[in-house]
Amino acid sequence: MLNVFRSSMFFVSVVLFSSNALAEKPNLQPGLWAYTSSTTIEGPMNMPPQKNSNQECLTQAQLDKGIDVLNIPKSCNVTQADIKRDRVDYAASCNMEGMTTLFKGYATFHGNRLDGKMSSDMNTPLGPMVMKTDYQGERVGECSP
Repeated sequence: MLNVFRSSMFFVSVVLFSSNALAEKPNLQPGLWAYTSSTTIEGPMNMPPQKNSNQECLTQAQLDKGIDVLNIPKSCNVTQADIKRDRVDYAASCNMEGMTTLFKGYATFHGNRLDGKMSSDMNTPLGPMVMKTDYQGERVGECSP
């Protein structure tokens, strides 16, 4: 199940770095970003919210490079990445550990912060599960050299 949580954060990263799919660049400022997320799982195995946080340096070069900066797993197919200056809507299908997972979500960009939601429909050996993630990000300073 930990791999599914990591995959969720992977798709949040896809949102951030997919900027060259369209002419518009997302309204995000390069720098050190702090991200938080809260994930719940519904299905045969309900779980209380799982909180996660991390920090990552977002450079102008990454924003310019777009989706090419990512090492997208071969088991995943990005099916939607509609990127506008202030919002992205995205979807993907992945086959992870023999389970098909469908990701769908959005993020809104506000220059020095972002927020969004994502849902994942999974067919697991225990039965169908739905994972819902709310996430936020905030620029907290400059990147370390």
